[in-house]
Amino acid sequence: MEKRQQIINNIIEITEENKKIDIENILLEFSKHKYSSTKNETWHIVLNGINISRRNKYVFKYKCITCNLENSVKTIQFLRKIINGSENCDLCKNKEDHKRSQQSQFMKGNTINKGVLKFNKPIIIKSLTELKEESLALFDTYDINFKTNYFKTHLSESDYKRISKNLISFQNSKFDKIIDYDFWPIYKVSNQMIFTSIIYDKKTNIVIKIDNPILKCDVCEKNWRAKSLVKFKNDIKIMCKDCSLVNKTFRIRKTYNCDNELILYQSKLELKFINWCNAMNIKLLNGPIIPYIFNNINRKYKVDFQIKKILIEIKDNHIWHKNDIKSGKWQAKEDAVKQLIKINQYDDYYLINPDNWEDYLDRINKI
Repeated sequence: MEKRQQIINNIIEITEENKKIDIENILLEFSKHKYSSTKNETWHIVLNGINISRRNKYVFKYKCITCNLENSVKTIQFLRKIINGSENCDLCKNKEDHKRSQQSQFMKGNTINKGVLKFNKPIIIKSLTELKEESLALFDTYDINFKTNYFKTHLSESDYKRISKNLISFQNSKFDKIIDYDFWPIYKVSNQMIFTSIIYDKKTNIVIKIDNPILKCDVCEKNWRAKSLVKFKNDIKIMCKDCSLVNKTFRIRKTYNCDNELILYQSKLELKFINWCNAMNIKLLNGPIIPYIFNNINRKYKVDFQIKKILIEIKDNHIWHKNDIKSGKWQAKEDAVKQLIKINQYDDYYLINPDNWEDYLDRINKI
């Protein structure tokens, strides 16, 4: 019988906070969990139709399949035993002749002076570059499926090279010498992931976690903080969350105002308005992002443009705008704008469409 199944069969009881759990059925399953950071298949215990996780506060009482003695361990230790297929309990391991011999030799090779254990063998500290080479060598021993799955959730060197053009810093601007950093796609770590990607600082000889990077948006050209770089692995453009949200519905394009400053637009009607402003030498700016609430959810309204303290929205007669009016979402946006006008943050708000186009252009020309 397979070792893992033998361990399961030798379970005497499972308790939680000293209360016995009724075991209707308990099965082994080899699969990958959707929330796993490794995305690799591994062994799971299914108790009464529910996967046992490390968060469960169970105590497993079982009979060792080697020494036949009873043991009690918590969930994490029992899960490790199943994953590793370990047939020995802690008592068995400690009684193994080769382990006892190794411990004896270790103790003989050291001396005790006034209760302090002194090691005769020198401690060898490996350099980071040596650890990198060891990591690559170990990674090479894994099969093609492991390697393929790894790079589904980690950046390759080509991925990093493409994204790094937009990189400003790491860890909330703590590390900003991007030119001094090397990207190591494979680096061994002591957790269930086995490997991860890190940044190596050549000048200070340290490794840096790829956390909280600050990047420059390809669309609005503003800097913003992301949680990680992996989310951009398959993205052609590196966009901030605001531009990314808008881009899911409309494609964002770039042009420039009369002072050669970046202006974003989405429709032909918006471009027509930008070109008119440039021809009239009217300085047009990108509109602000205004928070509003709709259906008890906090949302953001990106106004198209701004001229001095006047907000301008360009709307063609498309179905999305009609649906927003019908649902009340558009009214919630306008109400948020009116509140800001009321406290004198802005002077006015123009909603321009093909029907009132000429009237508003005349009004703007007189500002």
